[in-house]
Parts: sequence; structure tokens; C-alpha cells
Amino acid sequence: MGPRGLVITIDGPAGAGKTTVARRLAERLGSELIPTGAMYRALALSVLRAGISLDDAAALARHLAPLNVSVEHGRVRLNGEDVTGEIRGQAVADATSTLSMRREVRDKVTPLQRRAAEPGGVVLEGRDTGTVVCPDADVKFFLTANLESRARRRHDELAAQGVSADLDTVRDEVKVRDRQDTTRVLAPLVRAPDAIEIDTSDLSIDEVVDRMAAIVDARRVSAPDSGFYAACKVIAVAIMRTVWRLEGRGAHHVPVAGSVLLVSNHSSVLDPPFVGGVAPRQLSFLAKAELFTIPGFGRLIRALNARPVRREGADAGALRAALRVLEAGGALLVFPEGTRGEEGTLREPKPGAALLAVLSGAPVVPVFVRGSGRAWPRGRRLPRPAKVVVTFGPPLRFERVAGAGKKEYYDAVSREMMAAIARLQNT
Repeated sequence: MGPRGLVITIDGPAGAGKTTVARRLAERLGSELIPTGAMYRALALSVLRAGISLDDAAALARHLAPLNVSVEHGRVRLNGEDVTGEIRGQAVADATSTLSMRREVRDKVTPLQRRAAEPGGVVLEGRDTGTVVCPDADVKFFLTANLESRARRRHDELAAQGVSADLDTVRDEVKVRDRQDTTRVLAPLVRAPDAIEIDTSDLSIDEVVDRMAAIVDARRVSAPDSGFYAACKVIAVAIMRTVWRLEGRGAHHVPVAGSVLLVSNHSSVLDPPFVGGVAPRQLSFLAKAELFTIPGFGRLIRALNARPVRREGADAGALRAALRVLEAGGALLVFPEGTRGEEGTLREPKPGAALLAVLSGAPVVPVFVRGSGRAWPRGRRLPRPAKVVVTFGPPLRFERVAGAGKKEYYDAVSREMMAAIARLQNT
């Protein structure tokens, strides 16, 4: 079986160009397009056919339970029937607007959308695909545009369909739709924290798709796996699960391909193998330079993707080496605190991790290791049995800043990373 393809989500307000861009991007990447709105339309068609009141929650739940909606090669199927053409009618559109606000309908559609995305190699387009449907998607986009641009696009669409409409009226309708989408109780339109926002106001469709495809291509690149690392991991994990009952949680938050920076608390020399043992991909990590001078051991950890770093002062060489790992599409593990501390105690971070996060633009996955400080605390000559749990959290993303205030920004990034690690402490 080949590697799982990327899951890509595209959200944004009406008129931002999501539908056209999603179709073109899916064609460019050879991915399956999942138009989430069309799946709601298929259910609305079924409800209309059955003559069920849109306000009858119990009847809706009973009717929806056995239904299946799928998207195959651009065709929307309702219980196997191709309804691609039928769902485009105005009556279906009106019913969809009402039904999509109902919890029983969303509870039915969301699992179907997730199931469609599960194999990977998909592009999902909608308003909550990156926040509700696939919050752990590999690449998330949020398309937006100013109100005037979106109103003009909607006006042109209606004209192309032979519908005459006043531009001012269309603009007011778009404003109303924005208010409804952003204030609704169920799955409101919001930008996911790790979504890449693209303003399409002054861009052509080709320019938007080119920009998005370049970002996806960068995420697709993965550092080559090491056979030696893979073999050592099998042995190490067997030992760690036996001695320390090693458990991993939330590993789905780690992107399966492309660059990613993992930032973890640090209370034991065993933290790198603990995190690497449960991570879903091979990791590179930074280790203090003194370890590389130990005969035999230095060669071993270098073969296991370690990179030396000096703990005293700034180490520009280590920063460049770490950035090269991320630029090559690798997964890098760093400890913002710099040195080991006591079990369960988080200390002030050093600036290196924040620099890497901002300069690389890679998603940042917070990690909390619980129990490693008891398994091998500082000052103890040999390790001892203890339960160890490694928890991965939702990824963060930090943009570059221009001009003054960079130090303050890096400090803020450091604090945000440590806060994300701390939130995992009791999960």
C-alpha cells in the first residue's frame, strides 16, 4: 500500500472563490474533490422527495439514519444514485440553507465527510472543513476577499446563469450571508488557527491555485527515512513498552508528510527516544555537543538523526542545521527549555525554538512527556520503571514579522508554545 495522500481543506466566506479554486487545485494535484455543500444538498433532496417537514426533528433523524452520501470522481451519489444534476435546483438550495443549520443533519453529514477524507488524497471545500470536519488536515487554507470583490463575483455568477440582479442588492445579500455564517451556533465560519489565509481580492484563479499548489508541494516533501533508525525504533519501542509501559496519545496531530517542528517539555535524557518511539514518523533532534564526543555513542546518535548544539550562547550552526532539516521536509524535535528540569515543572523557554518556528514557517506540534522524570531523574545513575505517557497537541503556526518588535514577537511565540505544552499536562 502506498503512502496516504494529503488531506487538504479550503474554507472561507461566500464569494471568496472556494468552489472554483478547490476544483482546479484537486485537478492539479490529482486528488479527489469533496464538495461538502453538495453532500448537504443530496440529503436535502432526499428530504424533499420524502415530503418531510424541515422542522420535524424526529422525522428528519429517522429519515436520515439509513442514508448514505458519497462523492466519486466529481459525481454525488445518494444511496448509490447519481444525483449530481438534481441537487442544483433552487428548491434544493433553499432546503439546504435551512437543513444545514440543524444539528441532526450535521451529525449525519460530518461523519460521512470524515469517512470520505480518511484515505487521504482529497481536497475538501466548505465552511467548516478545517475546523470541524478535518481539524487535523495536513494542509488548511482559508480563502477570503473584500466585500466588494465577493459581491462582484456573485453578481457575475448570476449574470452567467441568466439571472438579473442589482449589484447593491447582491452586496447586501453577501453581508447577510457573512453574518449568518459567522454567528450561527453550529460550526460557525472561523479561520482555523493553523490555516493559511489567502486574500483572493486582487488575484486571478490561476494565481491562487499556483500559490496553493506550491504550499502543498512543500508539505508533500518528506525527508528520506533511515533503515537504521527504523530498525532501532522497533527494538527501542519494545523495551520502552515493557519497562516503562510507554503510551502515545494524539499522534494524529503530527502531519504525515512535510516539515513539522515538535516542541516538548524536558525532564529526562530519555525524552528523545520516548517521543520518537510513539511519533508516527522519523524525527531529527538536537543534542548537546558534548554527547557527540563520547566514543561510539556520538556516532550512534548521529546515525539516529541527532544534530549537535552548544548550550552556551547562540549557536548559529545548530540553527542552520535545524532549518535544513525543516527545509528538507523533515520532522524536528526540540526542547524549548534547553536543559532538563524536574518532573512536571515547566521553565522559561530559550529563544531558539521560537526562531525555528518563525523562520521555517513549519507547523509546530506541542508535546508533553509525563513520567520520564521519574523513569530517569537527574542525578540518578540508572533508570527505573515508571509509567510514561507522550501526548501530542494540535499544531500551531507562526508567521514572520517585518520591522521592529521582533524580539517581543519571538518572546510571545515562546510563551505561546510553552502554554500549548502546559495545556497537555493533564490530558
